[in-house]
Amino acid sequence: MIEVGVLGLDTSHPEKFASILGDCDDVSVAGVWDDGKVRDETYTNEFCADHGADRYDDPYAMIDDVDAAMILTVDWCSHRTLSVPFLEAGVPTMIDKPLAGSITDIDAIEAAAIRSGTPLYGGSAVPFHPDLAALTTMNPKTVFCSGYGDPFYYGVHLVDTVRSLLESDWTRIEPVDGAGRVAVVHFVDGSTATLRFDGPEEEGTFAFLGVGDRTKTVHIESTVDELERMYGPFVDGFLEAVRGERDDRERLIDGARLLLGLQAAFEDGESVPLDDVAAAASAFDSTAFLANYEPYY
Repeated sequence: MIEVGVLGLDTSHPEKFASILGDCDDVSVAGVWDDGKVRDETYTNEFCADHGADRYDDPYAMIDDVDAAMILTVDWCSHRTLSVPFLEAGVPTMIDKPLAGSITDIDAIEAAAIRSGTPLYGGSAVPFHPDLAALTTMNPKTVFCSGYGDPFYYGVHLVDTVRSLLESDWTRIEPVDGAGRVAVVHFVDGSTATLRFDGPEEEGTFAFLGVGDRTKTVHIESTVDELERMYGPFVDGFLEAVRGERDDRERLIDGARLLLGLQAAFEDGESVPLDDVAAAASAFDSTAFLANYEPYY
């Protein structure tokens, strides 16, 4: 039996992910910790009762009791502090989007995973939407995409999807003058991606166009049905990581640095090479976003 610990109940993800895990014969949600910044005591207690999980007042007390951990807090500034002890203890760990808000935190998470050899998983679930397989199979060399909402918290959906589709590390970010929050990203293998972060809010649509041996487009709406179509494969990937069948560390770390580099490019209006991202990218504090955050349910 794979016993999973859930850290953070802020979003709708814990309920969705726990329900998917509960349908597996060999998986259970064994422990839950929440910091109370979004959910109240009643919600946390009901979540534990619904999923047969023990509640923990200390997240690190869970380390020896679980086989895997899901870090699901909205407060991305807590992700390093929460995840590193689990990674260093050899507990396969999922970190929900965005991975972290500073290069320093990203480096620390990466170092912990490398030192221990522990699988790291997480980020956005959008790359796991089944419709995106049509883009993957056509070997795209150019990708265009548009998203909406907060360019950091929701921008990770575009960044992680592009990084997953192109399967190559990025080398340089070029902001596009006068076009809003738009940038062209260059990758090691010569491929490029154009990302627009300030697309229309109405209908909450993520759009992707890939050009390779063919041209394909994919639209993903932010509806309950579309979300559930990607959550199943996303959780399946997590269980593969827990079983030692995959490790998404390189993709996630590269994407996390790209997300911060893009914010720097938009802020300064200048090109950001990978080698300069640590100096160019400011830390993104989660306090303001968290104060105004409301879960879907």
